[in-house]
Amino acid sequence: MRSIFTIIAFILISISTFAQVRFSGKVTDSQHNPLPGANVFIQNSYDGTTTDSIGHYSFKTDQKGIQNLSASFIGYKPFLRKLDLDSAKTFSANIILQESDDQIDEVVINAGAFEASDVKKAVVLRVFDIATTPSAQGDIFGALGTLPGVQKVGEDGRVFVRGGEGYETKTFMDGMLVSTPYMSKMPDMPTRGRFSPLLFSGTLFSTGAYSAEYGQALSSIVDMKTNLPETEDKSSISIMTVGVMGSTTKCWEKSSLSLNGDIVTSGLSNKINKQQVDWIKSPLGIDGTVMYRQKTGKTGMYKLFGTFNNSTSEMFYPNTQLGTIQDIALNSSNVYLNNTFNSQLGEKWMVKSGLAFNYDNQNIDLDKDRIVTNQKMIQAKIGFSHFLNEQTELKLGADWVNFSYEQKVRMNGDYRLPFTNNELSGFAEMEYKLSKKFATRLGFRVENSSLLNETTIVPRFSGAYKTGDHSQVSLACGKFYQNPENDYLKFAPQLKPEKASHAVMTWQYLTELKTFRVEGYLKKYDNLVKYSQPLATNPLDYNNLGSGHAEGIDIFWRDKETFKLTDYWISYSWINARRNYKDYTMSAVPTFVSEHNLSVVYKRFLPAINTYASLTYSFASSRPYHDPNFAGFMNAKTQPYNDISLSLTYLMQTFGKQSVLHLMVNNLAGFDNVYGYNFSNTPNAAGKYESTPIKSPFVRQIILLISIML
Repeated sequence: MRSIFTIIAFILISISTFAQVRFSGKVTDSQHNPLPGANVFIQNSYDGTTTDSIGHYSFKTDQKGIQNLSASFIGYKPFLRKLDLDSAKTFSANIILQESDDQIDEVVINAGAFEASDVKKAVVLRVFDIATTPSAQGDIFGALGTLPGVQKVGEDGRVFVRGGEGYETKTFMDGMLVSTPYMSKMPDMPTRGRFSPLLFSGTLFSTGAYSAEYGQALSSIVDMKTNLPETEDKSSISIMTVGVMGSTTKCWEKSSLSLNGDIVTSGLSNKINKQQVDWIKSPLGIDGTVMYRQKTGKTGMYKLFGTFNNSTSEMFYPNTQLGTIQDIALNSSNVYLNNTFNSQLGEKWMVKSGLAFNYDNQNIDLDKDRIVTNQKMIQAKIGFSHFLNEQTELKLGADWVNFSYEQKVRMNGDYRLPFTNNELSGFAEMEYKLSKKFATRLGFRVENSSLLNETTIVPRFSGAYKTGDHSQVSLACGKFYQNPENDYLKFAPQLKPEKASHAVMTWQYLTELKTFRVEGYLKKYDNLVKYSQPLATNPLDYNNLGSGHAEGIDIFWRDKETFKLTDYWISYSWINARRNYKDYTMSAVPTFVSEHNLSVVYKRFLPAINTYASLTYSFASSRPYHDPNFAGFMNAKTQPYNDISLSLTYLMQTFGKQSVLHLMVNNLAGFDNVYGYNFSNTPNAAGKYESTPIKSPFVRQIILLISIML
């Protein structure tokens, strides 16, 4: 439910205090289409804002005298208007931006990457896109699920990319590792990300063959870029059926401090929406976030990000394997701190440094048993960029990660399973542009693990050739290593890193309002973990003899031009994947892989009724599972997955205050999606292994709320 706060907070106009002159208006293009996310500010000051979902802006300034009002948006000519701020207390200015005649005339290496903040690459998902995609429910990782290469794994909630498991996608914040980016979860129920997309200016999502700067990720990386300093004091509060949220921001000349907090409970929502879960205690979450931004000198930027989360829930879980109903109670706490400093050193050098801390505590009461898991991560990182000349850029750096894990189990006795690992890494990468049409990037990364007593050297290569004014072809390949999951290392620290080889080729056609992208890839896995049976406690039951492969094609089309006030995208993925790992008896399609995946996202603003409408359709073909009632391995398949989700946001005035009426419906058609089955460990009297389906916690979710600015 925390996503509802995200959507409302994004759409509502922020409240400003302490300023003297108010600016408001709307930013559109020459066709009168609103431009959400455009920058509007007073030139040579920190006073300004970005436009909301329908192009509106509002901010205050304490500047006086003759000043210039400026507006800018990617792909449009800058706007500048001179105003006398002493002549009025309010200014209403509707701004029309004209498309730029400039074209992107330099080749950019982008194979495998979707980035929302780099103007040189395809602007695929912005904050606004994430907040208004109904199927995502305001979750960053949920929105990434509408992009090609991502599997629909509804019972898990993590990001599964191109035949890789969820743990193979690593999450970073401003280049710093987030070791526990997802909320704790109950069995067979989806999790979601810990962070609101409102905290970030853009999200880099690489589906493979990513830069040598990133390591310990077998399949893909997600790097979230936090916001710059705020420019306007503002406060807000939202009260609704799922809880309460408040936020406040205080700005100074070169810095800003933002505080956010919320209490979220799904108790009432669980009664409104038909549940397929027997809750004893509905999920309850308490969150707090602090963000401090400080500009230092002429080019320096210091960022501090801190967040705390506590969540509790309890349910009756039908454990089909054991043939019993279990009482499961979950209590988890998480703390994440991120400090970064970036600055320019002279004319040709830049430095990026950071220090991150992540602590996660999870308590599970399973009937009379208890499992307590503590994880602690500390990371220090420094990187340099050197511009040798206009054609050549060199990047190099190093990072150190200390990770401590401890699990205490009270189950027919007391057991303790601890381990500690120090990961020391270094990387170097050089990008060279032979011409405006051809560029290459060559890099390598060195990683050493104290726990595994292993050192790996991994090469990375990328190249791109510009085939036209708006098109180019890219190629990327490399080696990638990742330490085995904690659930394996706690029993078998002698394991070696898992390994993957990537090869990705991309053709992309890109204009400011349209994107077409076709990408083919090959992946080969080695050293995957195998074991004789799940939760084996003998270290000798684990080895690195597993292997696998995946190959496929991803297609992406986005169009913000053809239809007035409309933005839509379509993504399709085909994949052929096989693995022989875990306790598999042979090479087979993993249970989380669907051969075909399709997402259609449609968004339109309806000015006649002042409403923003969004619709998503998701499809995934059948997934395999093993039915012990029949011969063979992975011998059965689920029905295809279908979902239609809708959201309507109506902007209005209530008692003279800006307010929003929001309706969100997930699984509008009520599809009975089944993600797999849990089977009994032993047959019944008739010799049959009984089973229960794995489904979503609700058949259909409907949420209606109103939020009023104070």
